[in-house]
Amino acid sequence: MSHVPGPEPLTKILQTVIMNPEFETAWKARGCPSGDLPTDVLTLKTIVASGLADLQKKLAASRPANMTEAEYTIPLTTGFASRILVCHVKHEVEPDGGRPRRPAPILLLFHGGAHVLGYPEFDIPLARELAAAHGAVVICPSTRKAPEDPFPAMIDDAWAILQLVASDLSAESASSRILLPRHADARAGFLVGGTSSGANFADVVVHLARDAGLAPRVTGQFLICGAFMDPGRVPERYRDRYLSMEQNKEAPVVNYKFMQAFREAIGPDVNSPLWAPFDQGHPDGIAAGHVGMPPTYFQVCGMDMNRDDGLIYERVLREECKVPTRLDVYSGFPHCWWDMYPELEASRKRMEDMVRGVGWLLGPGLTES
Repeated sequence: MSHVPGPEPLTKILQTVIMNPEFETAWKARGCPSGDLPTDVLTLKTIVASGLADLQKKLAASRPANMTEAEYTIPLTTGFASRILVCHVKHEVEPDGGRPRRPAPILLLFHGGAHVLGYPEFDIPLARELAAAHGAVVICPSTRKAPEDPFPAMIDDAWAILQLVASDLSAESASSRILLPRHADARAGFLVGGTSSGANFADVVVHLARDAGLAPRVTGQFLICGAFMDPGRVPERYRDRYLSMEQNKEAPVVNYKFMQAFREAIGPDVNSPLWAPFDQGHPDGIAAGHVGMPPTYFQVCGMDMNRDDGLIYERVLREECKVPTRLDVYSGFPHCWWDMYPELEASRKRMEDMVRGVGWLLGPGLTES
């Protein structure tokens, strides 16, 4: 199911857990393509890290001829040196060497991995699609990870990265930038987004940017399968619609046991908006804490424990805060299924939705509404 915002009856939302036939066929045939995922965090980190070299080779071999992908290692104000990939289409400049003919929007993209694992290469396929479709400069950074660096180290890094990008955009001249190409221009759009825990990072730092008056301002965010509230601290008025944590606790791909292992490794402060940005601790309530947020695009999976985080948050932004939103819901699919089953037709459709959703954030001049 894919749709733009509109009121959904609870019965219809509950039906999104009915497994999609296309996914069911693939799941029954292969289960998890890489085998059952271990819930021991350090073992899983080792497995994921061991795949980086092969992934880098595959990405290098598949890089489109018109795509530029640069790698930087930049010390942050937190003391961490972030490995940052910058992806964009090779850009034609004026014959006299002046500014490029078309300014490029900037997309800061945080990868998933539950605050614990992963690397920027996770998001290069998505970065290439968005760079090609929208002429964007896509920035894929790394942050510190738990359990070696527990919460909120990774959030501190994410905020430092957003400030770094904003500072680069504000440089007196394009030649003095340390990260961005000269045609990156916030006037064409400055978006922040991510997948899974990356969506959580994105929403946290966009709130921080709003509160700090960051310039240039963030013009939109895209949040894919993110968690935005702590299950033990869901506000009373939203509890009757916060059902996916229990309803999907035995879902394929990511289940409750898996999530609990990661939570223990992270060691979060459950009272902090750096962990659960849905509650900003505003004295006037939940909605008041989100006033002034930029337009937001959501992708939500019906068989995901995070489903209702996205649905409730989207509704609060749209109805209570008057923030423009766009929402795509995928009934019968689990958390980020496309990573394990990229060959499915639904995975292709999800990517097309992603391109359209980001285009909506950038404005009607770049994509269909």
